[in-house]
Amino acid sequence: MALKLTYFDFPGRAELARLLFAFGGVAYEDVRLSNPEFGAIKASLPFGQVPTLETDGVVFAQSMAIHRYAAKVAGLYPADPVQALRMEMISETLLELVGGAMEIKYMSDEVVKAEKTTKYLNEIAPRLLAVLDKMVQGKFFLGDNATMADVQLLHAMLNGLKANFPNFDCSKYPQLESVVEAVKSNANITAYLAKA
Repeated sequence: MALKLTYFDFPGRAELARLLFAFGGVAYEDVRLSNPEFGAIKASLPFGQVPTLETDGVVFAQSMAIHRYAAKVAGLYPADPVQALRMEMISETLLELVGGAMEIKYMSDEVVKAEKTTKYLNEIAPRLLAVLDKMVQGKFFLGDNATMADVQLLHAMLNGLKANFPNFDCSKYPQLESVVEAVKSNANITAYLAKA
């Protein structure tokens, strides 16, 4: 099974797949495109967008589909349907958290951006993080074994919150901080983050 992940040379929508592959020690080709390189292949892509994941010569698109696949091959997707549902619930909440940060990042109207930032930092992010903090059931969200949601939390903190709001205080969410540290302690993640 030869895997090739294609995206731009920044975290964005492919970083969670990169982190999942890293955590699970899954070998893959990490293709990082320049804008001209993307332009040259855009018409050949399933939706004219990246990321894409090629496996055994077949190209797939849509970031969350790729992330779920990466989680499965990395051993980070629960076999139990109820545990998978719980993990997906957490995952969707993390998407909401990151989506709010990214929406603000790309706003051009500075007045609206300031208003949205205040609401996000004082209401939205604290509410979501407080709920997530209560969902941690041990070393990780679902107990002693890591899942996609745990790796996604690391991604959300590094590339969502901290990248856009470096002064955001995460210490109010000690369970989440503990999960992030547990994920970062994975030797493959440590190595990946050191070279990222």
